Amino acid sequence: MRTSYLFKQVTGLITIFIFTFVAHYYVRDIYLEINNTVLQRLLMIIAISFLFFVFNQLIYNYAKKNQDKFMKHKVWNKMFFIVFIYLSVSIVILITLFFITPLQALISSQQWIMLIIMYYFLFLLNLFILSIVHKVVIQSTTIEKKLLLTWGSSSIVIFMVLFL
Repeated sequence: MRTSYLFKQVTGLITIFIFTFVAHYYVRDIYLEINNTVLQRLLMIIAISFLFFVFNQLIYNYAKKNQDKFMKHKVWNKMFFIVFIYLSVSIVILITLFFITPLQALISSQQWIMLIIMYYFLFLLNLFILSIVHKVVIQSTTIEKKLLLTWGSSSIVIFMVLFL
């Protein structure tokens, strides 16, 4: 059981690293430019939806290992508020660092740093939506259904942000 859990988690993390290299190559390579903005946004939605799937798979593997403890604590009833505050503070800190420190120049020269920052905020967004789903859905709903709802909801939120 332990080696299977470790294997699944490491596979998920390796998938994220490979995805990062592919995304970095796409951003850096001028020959892969897509001139159609709708196609660009659709590709970005598919890529972010894939990231949400991997994030949820990592959470699912953790939940399966700790079935009796995961999302059972009473803090989870207020987690949407906690994650929202944490996400808001993170955004303020990022904006502050962007304007006060040489982060802007660093991101311009090392674009992979922006991908890591983006993954961080996407994971927090996914966790925020998971906490809302946990609060809204019946407590007896399985974690698989909650994560499936989270994945769909997160993808819809990104779709609305990019197309509206």
